Amino acid sequence: MSGRFETLIYTDCHQGQGLKGNAGLQFQARSADSAAAAETLVRDHLLYEPPSRWMADRRPVEQYPPSFAHISSNGILATATGLYLGREANGTREGNQLTHAIVTTDPASYADLRPAQLFQARFWSSAPAPTTQSDPVRLGDGVGSDHSPTHAQAFVLDQPRGRETLLALVSALADAGRPGRLRVLFVGDDIASIVGWLVAGTLLLPRERALELGFKIFSTDPARSALPVVAVRPEFAGPAGRIDNPLGYAVFDLHRHQHTPIEPTASARRWVDLFLTEDPRDVVDALGVAAASGLAGDDSREESAAALGLAAILHRIPEPRHAEAIVGWLRTGPEGLRHAYGPDVADLFAETPERWPQRVLVLLDEVGCDGLVPGRAADVRLALIISELADARVRGAVTDRRLPPLPVGEWHPDHSDHARQLLTEALTSGVPPRRFEALLRVATRFEVDVRWSDIAGAAEEFVRYWADHPRDVRPAGLACRDRLEERLMSVLEDRARLGPRGRAEVGDGWWRSLLPRLETLDYPLAAAVLGAAVRHGDERDAVIERYLTAYRHDPDDFSWVAGALWSQSAPTSAELELVLGLAPKGARLPDRVFLKVTDGVTRGAVADLDLFDLCHRLVASGLMTPTARVAATLAEDEELTGALTELRHRPHGGRSAVLLRKLRDCPARLMEMRQAEVVTALSRVVALLSLDGVLDRHPALLGPFVDRLVDALTTEDGEAPAVLAYYLTAGSGAPPAQQVTRLEHALGRWLTRAPDVQLERAGQHFAQHSSDWRKGWQRLADKYSGRRRRYRLAHPFRDR
Repeated sequence: MSGRFETLIYTDCHQGQGLKGNAGLQFQARSADSAAAAETLVRDHLLYEPPSRWMADRRPVEQYPPSFAHISSNGILATATGLYLGREANGTREGNQLTHAIVTTDPASYADLRPAQLFQARFWSSAPAPTTQSDPVRLGDGVGSDHSPTHAQAFVLDQPRGRETLLALVSALADAGRPGRLRVLFVGDDIASIVGWLVAGTLLLPRERALELGFKIFSTDPARSALPVVAVRPEFAGPAGRIDNPLGYAVFDLHRHQHTPIEPTASARRWVDLFLTEDPRDVVDALGVAAASGLAGDDSREESAAALGLAAILHRIPEPRHAEAIVGWLRTGPEGLRHAYGPDVADLFAETPERWPQRVLVLLDEVGCDGLVPGRAADVRLALIISELADARVRGAVTDRRLPPLPVGEWHPDHSDHARQLLTEALTSGVPPRRFEALLRVATRFEVDVRWSDIAGAAEEFVRYWADHPRDVRPAGLACRDRLEERLMSVLEDRARLGPRGRAEVGDGWWRSLLPRLETLDYPLAAAVLGAAVRHGDERDAVIERYLTAYRHDPDDFSWVAGALWSQSAPTSAELELVLGLAPKGARLPDRVFLKVTDGVTRGAVADLDLFDLCHRLVASGLMTPTARVAATLAEDEELTGALTELRHRPHGGRSAVLLRKLRDCPARLMEMRQAEVVTALSRVVALLSLDGVLDRHPALLGPFVDRLVDALTTEDGEAPAVLAYYLTAGSGAPPAQQVTRLEHALGRWLTRAPDVQLERAGQHFAQHSSDWRKGWQRLADKYSGRRRRYRLAHPFRDR
C-alpha cells in the first residue's frame, strides 16, 4: 500500500456476497489483499455505531447521521465514513450499516491534506461493491476543497467565540491522547460543525501530528472509543459531556458554545492569530515548513522554526534572535525544503544585511559562498567587514580564519575599492595599537589589499608599541606584514644604537625571535640580540659555542661576535677557555669582555690563582690588552713565580737570601694566592734571617708554613725542615704554643731516625748563624741520643 489508498467495505452481506462467503456483517470487499492487514483496526475503531435506543424506536433511516473516523496505528493509516442502512440484508431486524474505509501505509497518500478534510469527498461509497474487490482510491484534484484553509477560516470567524474556541482546541489537540493529557470530546449533533472545527484545529497542527491524531464521529459512548478525539450527540454524552468533568476529557460543547478551560500554548497563539488574520493557505504552508524544517524542539527552537516558515511563505523578516538559527538552516536544513525555499529566505536576509548581528552575517556569508544569494553576496560580505571592523575597534576581537571565495561574478573591483576604503579609514582613525593590530587582521581575513602608503603614518604608534611589547603582537596574519617588520627593525636598530642600556632593553624583549635571523640584522641590533641571549642564560652555552665556532676563521669577525656575546654580561672562566681554544690568530677582544678578569686580578684582598693563570694566557695570546695596573700585577706575579721556581732548585749561598727578600717584598695577596708554593719553597731553603723577614712581612704564612714543616719532617729526607723547625721553636718569635708542640713532636721523630750526616749538616747551618744556636742544636740532638741508639738497633741497615 504505497502512493494510493486501498479500500475496505464493511456491511451486512447476503450469502456469497462478502469476503467470508456466508451471510451477515462482515467485510464485503477490499481492493487488495494487502488491505486485510487493516481489517482489525477498522473493525475495532472506525465502524459506524448505530444507537441501539434509536433502533429500538425504529427511527427513520434518514435521521441517522453519517459517521466519520480516522486512526493511525503500527504504521497503518485508515480513514472511514459510515452510514446507517436500516434493516438487515437477510432479515427484518434493524442494525444494518455500511462503513467505507481507505487505508495506507504511506503518509504521502494524503498529499497535503489532513484526514478531516476528506469528509464528504466524492470517492466515498454509500453502497456495497459489485464484487468482493472494491476500487482503490487516489486523491484527485478538488478533493478537500470544501474544507480548504479558506473555508476553515471563514467557518471559525462565523462561530460565536470562534477565536477563543480555536485557540483552546489547537492547544488541546496538540497533546490529546498522550499519557497524562486530556482527550478531546465534541458534544453536538451537527457533524458538519464538528468536522469544521476538527479541520480548522488540525490545519494548525503539523501534518504528521494531524495524521497520527485519531478521531471518531460519532460514538454512542465516549468511553467505548479509545481514540484521542471523540464526538457524541448530546443525549449520549453523559457525565463526560460536562465541561468540568473529571473523566479526562477536554469538552467542546458546540450547542452551548462552551469548552473546558485550557491554557493556550505559545504555538497555538501564534498560528491561530495568523490563521485568522492572514491568508490561511499561506499560514498553513508556513506551519508546514516550520514543522518539516528540523528546527523544532524546545520552545526557542520552535519559535525559530515558526520564524523560518513565515519568512519562507509570508516573506516576513525574522527577528534577530531567530536569524542565526534560520541562516544556519539555509546550509544544513532538509535538502528538499532548502531547494524550495532557501533562495527566497536567503534573499530576505541579504536585502538589508547591515541589520543583522555579526554571527548571523558570518553564516549568511557562508550562504553567499554557496551561491544562495546571487547578486547580493558581495553586499553581505561588505556588511560583515563593517561589523568586524566595528568589533575590532571596540573590543580588539577578530578571528584569523580566512573566508572562502565568493562565487565567480559576485565580487567586483568596486567592491574591492569599497573594502579598502573601509579598512583605510579605520586604520587611520587614531585607534590604540592593539586595535590597530586587530584591524590589520580583519584586512587579512577578508584579503583586503591595504596600501602601505595610506597607513604608514598611522602605523608608527603601533610599530613603537610592538617594539616595546614583543610578546603582545603576533605577526602572522598581519596585513602589510613585510613593511611593518621593516619599520620594526628600523626602530629596534635605532634603540640599539643608544648605548648599552638601549641594547639591553631591546635584547630583553627580542632575542628569542631575532636570534634565528641574526645574519640579517644590523650590527648594533645583532649585538643586542647576542648579548641578551647570553645574559638570559636559557641557551647560553649553546649560543656561545655556536657563534664562536661559526666566526672562528676571521679574527675581526671573531672579535666582534665575542664582544657582542659578552656585551651585557661577563664571561665565565670556562667560556674564556673556549675563546682561547677557538680564537684565530690576530683576534683581539674588546676590553669590556675582560672587566671581570681585570677586576679579579687587580682588586680584592684574596686573588684567584686560576684567574691569574687565565689572565696570563689571555694576555700572552694577544686576545686581551692589559691595563697598566693589570700589567704591573702580572709582572709582580711573574717575579714571584720566578723566585719560587728558582727556590725549588735549592740555590746555595747568598742567592737564597736574595730570593727570600724578593718574596718578602711581594704583595700579600699574591703570596697568599700562591701560598702552597711559597711555604713549600720556604721549607727547602735555609736562610734564617731572610726567613724572618718573609714571615714578619707576611704573618699569614706562619700557620701554613708550620703545617708544611710538620709534613716534611714526617715524610721527606733532608735537614732543611729540621733546621727551620728548630729555628722557629727556639727563636724569640716562636709560633703559638700549639704549633710549637706540633713542631717539637715532629722534630723529635726526625732526630730519632735521621742519619748522622744530616744531623751534622744541620749543626753546620746553626754554626754559621752563631755558636749559641750550634750549642742549642747539639743539646737537643743529645737529648734524643738514647732513642737514636734504640732506633739503630731496631733498624741496623738504615744509613748512618
